Amino acid sequence: MNIFMAFSYRDDDKPLARYVERLLASQFVKPITGERLGGEQLTLEVQKRIKESDALIALLTPRDQLVDGGWTTHQWVTEELAWARANGKRAIAVVEEGVNVGGMFQPHECIPLNRDNPLEAFIRLSETINGWKQDKGRTVKVQIAPETIAKKLDNHNVICRRRFWKQGDYTDWQKVTAVPEQGGTFVYLEGVQDEHLVQLEAEEAGCTWQSLATSQWMLVQLKAKGAGV
Repeated sequence: MNIFMAFSYRDDDKPLARYVERLLASQFVKPITGERLGGEQLTLEVQKRIKESDALIALLTPRDQLVDGGWTTHQWVTEELAWARANGKRAIAVVEEGVNVGGMFQPHECIPLNRDNPLEAFIRLSETINGWKQDKGRTVKVQIAPETIAKKLDNHNVICRRRFWKQGDYTDWQKVTAVPEQGGTFVYLEGVQDEHLVQLEAEEAGCTWQSLATSQWMLVQLKAKGAGV
């Protein structure tokens, strides 16, 4: 999983960003930033990096003091957050104490941060990241059997599909690519959750092979459709 970090590149904020990077690393998540681009504009390259990420974390830290005693935050960070949400990305704002964001993020969940006592904020952020990871699922490598059918899947004329079963409900069929490797033929399935059963189907010129809903940890056995499936 990749998560884009939107934050200020001021010296006062870099330690906070590094702590978040360490949190992501502890969850086996790769942090993506716009750091080498200067970080002060929502450039096409930054948009591309956000689009290629699975989610975004925005650190809304103080910038300029307001007359009422509150603080503004960094415009490019709020622009990156808004752009991510407008493009359907999972996103969360970590808002430091005293920062006035007005009503712009009121409909969305945010995490308040007290930099002198940041533990609660980091626990909530860790829980959010873990929830994102569960929703995204894992990539699972599944071997197809028997070999006589699996070998057919190397033919570009054969369409291979998968769907997942969970508690009696199933997802839509999606195309997958069968990969012949040393030791067998495999498919790489993205978005697998712990409770999922896997079902595969292959079709060629009117012939269809289909498996039962099978544990993701087992060989998936294809049979001619109608032959005991």
